[in-house]
Amino acid sequence: MAEQNAKIRVLIADDHSLFRNGLRKILELENDIAVCGEAKNGKEVVEKVNLLKPDVVLLDINMPLLSGVDATKEIKQKYDEVKIVILTIHADEEYLFETVKGGASGFLLKDVETPTLLQAIREVSEGKSFIHPSITPKLLGEFNRLATKSKDTGTEVTDYELTTREKEILELMAKGYTNKKISKNLYISEKTVKNHVSNVLRKLDVSDRTQAVVTAVKLGLVDIE
Repeated sequence: MAEQNAKIRVLIADDHSLFRNGLRKILELENDIAVCGEAKNGKEVVEKVNLLKPDVVLLDINMPLLSGVDATKEIKQKYDEVKIVILTIHADEEYLFETVKGGASGFLLKDVETPTLLQAIREVSEGKSFIHPSITPKLLGEFNRLATKSKDTGTEVTDYELTTREKEILELMAKGYTNKKISKNLYISEKTVKNHVSNVLRKLDVSDRTQAVVTAVKLGLVDIE
């Protein structure tokens, strides 16, 4: 993680030079972000991480020589402090699940809006997870499938003392709902929603919404259709 007041050092890894150049131009406009290097294949990105020690790697899933999935696993095994944000044109459940299991902190489609990209970089640099709401249901659907399989084997699951309302809010969080949308759906104030979300994070011992819903679905606390 970048030190306080220091710029977030970003390594761009993609096999298309035009895409790398575009990302560099976008990021260089930000006062708190610095592009420390680029990589054009999976092996090179691992080497560049070793050489440059970036805070965040923007990594294409489909890389020559070493896939984004394998590069993610190798980087996290050697440099756990380095945060990885996956950028891809495919919202493929298997790719998504494998990169998250491998240690990726973020997952975005390549057509993401610039403000969302910048938000993802900043949040993962702070140790949070960032998965775009449009992708979250796919990830959680896979976790839900595994949780169902786990329950079929007789694995005991605790409810973490979540209230009925907290479980309702978790269900909606898992579907990518914002606090405002949850508020409208449940006919309660946004402040009340925020308080419930804070209680959920505390009870599940996680630091952000994505970790909360991933944990909840993985343990079978909520169901995603």
